[in-house]
Amino acid sequence: MNQTRFYQASDNDELFKLITTIFHTSHDGLAICDRDGYVLLYNEAYLHITGVPADVLDRYSFIEQKELHLVPDSSAARAIQTKQTHSVIIDYANGRKAINTATPLLDENQELLFVVGNVRDITELNQLQQELEETRQINSAFQQALEKIQNEIDYEGQLIYRSNLMHRIAALADRFAVNDSPILLLGESGVGKDVLASYIHARSGRTGDFIKINCGAIPDHLLESELFGYEKGAFTGATQAKEGLLELAHSGTIFLDEVGDLPYPLQVKLLNVLQDGKIRRLGGKTSRQVNMRIIAATNSDLEAMVERKQFRQDLYYRLNVLTITVPPLRERRDDIPALIFYFLKMLEKKYQRQIRVEADALEAFMEYDWPGNIRELKNVIERAYHMCENEKITFDQLPASIRKAQQASLPLQMAKIDSSLPLKEAVDRFEREYIQRILGETRTMQECADRLGINISTLVRKKRSLGIK
Repeated sequence: MNQTRFYQASDNDELFKLITTIFHTSHDGLAICDRDGYVLLYNEAYLHITGVPADVLDRYSFIEQKELHLVPDSSAARAIQTKQTHSVIIDYANGRKAINTATPLLDENQELLFVVGNVRDITELNQLQQELEETRQINSAFQQALEKIQNEIDYEGQLIYRSNLMHRIAALADRFAVNDSPILLLGESGVGKDVLASYIHARSGRTGDFIKINCGAIPDHLLESELFGYEKGAFTGATQAKEGLLELAHSGTIFLDEVGDLPYPLQVKLLNVLQDGKIRRLGGKTSRQVNMRIIAATNSDLEAMVERKQFRQDLYYRLNVLTITVPPLRERRDDIPALIFYFLKMLEKKYQRQIRVEADALEAFMEYDWPGNIRELKNVIERAYHMCENEKITFDQLPASIRKAQQASLPLQMAKIDSSLPLKEAVDRFEREYIQRILGETRTMQECADRLGINISTLVRKKRSLGIK
């Protein structure tokens, strides 16, 4: 490095040592030239940022570098010509962008002595600005996509779904709706079997009512009278005749929810209704013809109950003519946004307050397994609706179970990494997935860097090296 034409001082000059140390350890590029533009001193940062080789600096003045087009521009050359400070943003050939500032030093007669050049690297800052703009565009597109989903939902008489899985189930329900055969709906509690049953009835063309009864919610000694009705005097307290639910479902549909809880003696009577299409009220002497469609639903294993003699085999076969298994919400996560907007729309109509879901909250909703299925989702949305501030639902406002589930999934990601990978590749893969997750949970690059415990420039380098978009 050429320093021979610059001020010389003794080795004992502590001030000179201090200034020299500061000069050469500066993160900014520094270069000092004389009145003719010949470089007297420069540091390693100047070479790194500009990409100009040391032999060019030692051989050519800043003016010659500009004339020979060895650099895109030269603020030092301008400062020499005008004796004024000049700044310019330069895109160097090595791909770096920097602010190049040249400050002239004049003597008492306003004659030029030296020019001090400062080069500040703004490549990472420029990348951060670009990423910020990209993030804004992504968020804007994300919100537009969510609004599109919301606007596309027909809330009147429709199943609320977006997944291909539920699309196939809806198509199957449409096919089944046009006939009178019994339908058995299977699936976990809270998956929406009652909604699907109502959907089938609405498309069946039947003119009667949709009658729903939960077989597990009514005491056994009352269930028979609820289903079949009774005549006056049939039992103590029966002061007048009453139609049963099966009779009320004439020309319509009877939905027997939790049919696995139907008492064993009543199963025989229900089987007779399915076979004969006739009912007899308690205490009655005559039978009445009923034209109804039966849809049954359960989250129990009816085949196992048949083996244990808890459910009649003949009734099981009679109910299980057409079967639809409704998958749990964790197997059709694409439906979650549509359901969220549906519940929010219903709440908005009722309370006249519009609430939106932030991206971090929606991501948590999408990753949660929802053991309570749609019923649990509805409960969480209603709670978040009333608890949220600033008209938006954020990750921090979600129940602890959902927030913990997302955070607990991090070790699972590590567990999924192929154990046959070399250590470095496995570490890189985990680091990439971890950073991507934290980026998804935070709103800004600075917040992400703080969560990771690194500075923002390190985060930018890691994103670039790990191929994170």
